[in-house]
Amino acid sequence: MEPQEAVRQLEYAIDASLDETGQRAAAGYRPTFERVADRADGSAVYTLASELADEVVAGECPKPSEANATADRVLDDWAYTDGGE
Repeated sequence: MEPQEAVRQLEYAIDASLDETGQRAAAGYRPTFERVADRADGSAVYTLASELADEVVAGECPKPSEANATADRVLDDWAYTDGGE
């Protein structure tokens, strides 16, 4: 999954789950997705998008700093399971 597609998917999840517009909130995650894409691969970006979308569906809208912490966890798991650097 490409970072821009991940952001778009989160926009849809936020729009469907919350009363506020998701476009502004989801756009703040773009640097996080780009960092994950640079350090891992599309499956790691997808994992991050899925985890953030789960939080949105649960009624939360993670701050960019929280998304970064989730990304760090995803990257740590990826490096351990896929042999990433």
